[in-house]
This record gives sequence, C-alpha cells and structure tokens, in this order.
Amino acid sequence: MKRKHIVFRPSSLIMGFIGIMFALAFVCACASSSKVIMGGERFSGEYVWPSPPAQPRIKWLANWSNRYDFGKPSKVMEFLIGKERVEALRRPNGVVTDASGNLYVADSESHIVFVFDFEKQALRFIGMRRLGVPIGLAINNKNGILYVSDSQQDRIFGFDKNTDDVRLTIGGPGEFKNPSGMVYDEKTDRLYVADTQNHTVKVFDKEGRPLFRIGKRGTEDGEFNFPSYLAMDRNGILYVVDSFNFRVQMFDSNGKFLKKFGKLGDTSGNFSRPAGVAVDSDGNIYVVDTAFNNFQIFNSDGRLLLWVGNSGRKPGEFYLPTGMHIDHSDRIYVSDTFNKRVQVFQYLKTHRESMN
Repeated sequence: MKRKHIVFRPSSLIMGFIGIMFALAFVCACASSSKVIMGGERFSGEYVWPSPPAQPRIKWLANWSNRYDFGKPSKVMEFLIGKERVEALRRPNGVVTDASGNLYVADSESHIVFVFDFEKQALRFIGMRRLGVPIGLAINNKNGILYVSDSQQDRIFGFDKNTDDVRLTIGGPGEFKNPSGMVYDEKTDRLYVADTQNHTVKVFDKEGRPLFRIGKRGTEDGEFNFPSYLAMDRNGILYVVDSFNFRVQMFDSNGKFLKKFGKLGDTSGNFSRPAGVAVDSDGNIYVVDTAFNNFQIFNSDGRLLLWVGNSGRKPGEFYLPTGMHIDHSDRIYVSDTFNKRVQVFQYLKTHRESMN
C-alpha cells in the first residue's frame, strides 16, 4: 500500500492464610499490568501516531487476548488452587464495551463472546453452547442486554450481560442472511443490523420488533453491496461500511441518505477490504481495512487525516483486523483477528481541537 505524508493542522485498571494469598495475587496482577504479554512477547514503551516530532494523535494502550492479561497467578496461588486452564481468543471479530468499560469480544471460532470484566478483574463468557458463528455485537446499557449477531444461525440473540440468560431472539426463517455488524442507539432505543447477504440494514425496537429497513442491492446512493459493519456517532448519524462498493455511507437515524466517501484503490484514503468502523468524540471516522492491516482516519467529509498500522505483531501492527469500537472516553478497540487479540488505543484529544 502506497502512503502519503499526512500533515496535521491545529483546529482538534477467605480466611487467614488463603485470604492473604488471594490479596497478594491480586496486588501482583495489578502491578504487572503496565506491561502486556501476548504470545510470550512482552511489550513496553510508548507507541504513538504520527511519529515525533509531529503532535501525537493516537497512542497505543494495551492488548487483550486471554485471562493472563489480568495477571498470572503466583506460584503459591497455583499450589493452592491448581493450574487453571487458560482461555484465549482464537478469532476475534465484533467488539463493544459497556458503560462500566468492560470489553466484549465476539469470537467466531470459539463460538462464544469473551468478556474482559475489568470490574471483577476476570475473564468470563457469554453464549456458550448457544452460539454458532458470532460476528457483531451491540449493547443496550439501559437494560443490560448484549445483542449478538450469529451468521450461522441467521439470528440475533439478546443476552443479559451479567447472567448470560437469553432475554430475546430476533429472526426466524428467512429474516436474515448472514447478519453481521450492529449498533444500538440508546436515544431512540433502536437496534440497527447489517443483513449482509440481503444487502440491507434492518432496524428493530428494543424488544426486537421490526421497524423499517434501509437500502437494497445496488451502487447508487443508499444502496449496498454486502453491507458489513455499523457505527453511530453522538449526533445519531449511522455509518455503514458498504463492503463491496468499497465505501462508507452515512444516514440519519431514520434511514435518510446523507453522504458517502471512499472508493476501491491501493493507496492511502482508498479501500481494499473495509471492515470495522467507529467515530470519536470529535466526529473523526475510523475505518479498518483488513487487506491493508491498518485503520484509516477521515474527517466528516471523507478526507484522510491519518492511517495507523501495517503487517506484524508489535503494538500498532495487525494481521487481518476486522471489528472496531470507540468508547465514550475515546479509547479505540480493534479486533486484530489473526493475531488473536484486541488492541486498544487512545485518541489524544486536545482542548477544542480535532485532527483537522
């Protein structure tokens, strides 16, 4: 992929002896969190984009891949409770966080959703033995429902994010054909689902009742060719990755077409295999490109501001990334799929400035 130089302009974690051992293990786990281990590799230091002397706008924070990322049990703890089985991500895809900052990752190969529970400092799971191929995730923080799209069963499952109980199911025979990306709008209590092989985006209320659909197959404005990942900004604008039209389309919350950007190409600012999409608090639009092994950042008019990443295993390097999410603190989560991890970055917002 050919890249061009980007110039920024200012304007943007019992009893007695056993209890003590548990406490010691927890302290050790917290102390070790400043360095991240992934696949036996330890990464430390600062990684920012763009490189100095330019003002940094994106900073790498962490990797999340398995339960040991919360800290490995001490030798004493292993003696007391035995060596635990280590569950690790195999093929992470959709990613989302809840209002408490806990991280949910759809693992298409493990057939479950991994929950990196930062409140409990533990890894737990949702959907075990009930999911086929989970792809997309969305969350309703008001009632604690985690929506999971299952492209094998052609259904959307709504799980209680705390108890793992199925609260609702959306989709019967013929409703979906490979549903993928999703986003939940808490202002209107609507769930938006990319019905990929039906070339449309379907909209449901919080109980899973259908409301309306957006688009049909085609190349014109408001039409799709295998829509995949979705995002929504704080103003209620819906972003749809129109995968095989190699573009991002924008709609209002009622499905009215607003604008688009992107085209097929092998240079910065174009797309080859666009995937996850997200929007930061300044309205900058982030798009993962699986083929480029990076994510690109655009302004609201579709002008390229910065790209982050290339092929590899180090911080900020990727191997076929897919899903993306940005939380309300402007932390950026990217499913680094074939590196079997989620990488976390921070948008370094400066007072009254964006990247423009």
